[in-house]
Amino acid sequence: MRQFGCKPDVQAYNALINAMCSVGNFTKARHLLQQMELPGFHSPPDVFTYTILITSYCRYGVKISGCRKAVRRRLYEANRLFRIMVFKGIAPDVVAYNALIDGCCKTYRVGRALELFDDMKKSGCVPNRVTYDSFIRYYSVVNEIDKAVEFLREMQRSNYDGGNGIVCSCSSYTPIIHALCEVGRVVDAWSFLVELVDNGSVPREYTYKLVCDGLRLKGEDELLSGEVHQRIKCGILERYKRTMKVKPVMTRKGYPELEVPV
Repeated sequence: MRQFGCKPDVQAYNALINAMCSVGNFTKARHLLQQMELPGFHSPPDVFTYTILITSYCRYGVKISGCRKAVRRRLYEANRLFRIMVFKGIAPDVVAYNALIDGCCKTYRVGRALELFDDMKKSGCVPNRVTYDSFIRYYSVVNEIDKAVEFLREMQRSNYDGGNGIVCSCSSYTPIIHALCEVGRVVDAWSFLVELVDNGSVPREYTYKLVCDGLRLKGEDELLSGEVHQRIKCGILERYKRTMKVKPVMTRKGYPELEVPV
């Protein structure tokens, strides 16, 4: 572009920064950002520039790096870029908020995550399912199940998506169901499983088997003979048949009650 006298615009810089972050080359990505931040530069950074870097720092720091010090450094850099963006008058979008909230929850900095959640609502940025799922996973992992349920109910009461509330999926219910099974509250876990099915979703096979095994141990087998049980089995089998069309080499070991008849 420079050879032909074409000045790279902000979209070109964003694409390059995204590519550098995808391979973990944050030094080159920061160098490109520093170019864009120079006074009078023809392509100053926008909300997408900072969001790409914030999201990449959080994702790379939490999922790839195994060093706690490196994780803290990545999250510190993500928070620093977030503050710079706000200081420059660039309003963060829901993706930037979600990335920081998820990174804080996964590193057990829930206090900072709650601060971001409050700032998010005050600034008029509407939380979505990804936002609530981060808190639900955190509180389920630390066995504060009641707080996880509170966030689930708040998500259902929200006026998102045209005033009908956010549609809760398996990603919202599964952490709560697993946490309830771990503490022996399998009947409550079954209630949430029924609620998940009534909302039109099909639970994962492992989640379903976990609840079934817990109910059998508690002597609550009669709950598995109802209409909901059959709906779950049919839904899982139907999903398996659809997947078999794409991945015919799949095997189904460990789920004899759900085997597809030959």
